[in-house]
Amino acid sequence: MAADIKIIIGLSALLACGLLLNILSCALYHSAYPILVIVAYFLAPFPNLICAGNADGLTETDSGIKDLGYFLTGFLVVSGFGIPIVLAHAEIIQLAALLMSLAGGLIVYGTILVYLHFFHGKEENPF
Repeated sequence: MAADIKIIIGLSALLACGLLLNILSCALYHSAYPILVIVAYFLAPFPNLICAGNADGLTETDSGIKDLGYFLTGFLVVSGFGIPIVLAHAEIIQLAALLMSLAGGLIVYGTILVYLHFFHGKEENPF
């Protein structure tokens, strides 16, 4: 139990660092466009949650709703990396802002993956 709390505290610190890098990429280089990436971070899990909740009674051959959720989640995750790349290519943001935004994205998505590794499917029996 104490190890779980330490993991959660460490993951929350990593998440805060990733978001801080994205906010600093906006503030230090005087462009608000990299903040669009944070919108993609927070919207990414919702299609999976909505589509998985609606597809509980479906069979494996009739899993189009779940596949739609996976597709939309993948689209949002890829757009989290693609938006700063396109903005830097169009010279709307500077290269340093691109690197900070990508580093923040890697940290945020890595934090989510580590959280899922440690806590997804873990059943606690209080008795």
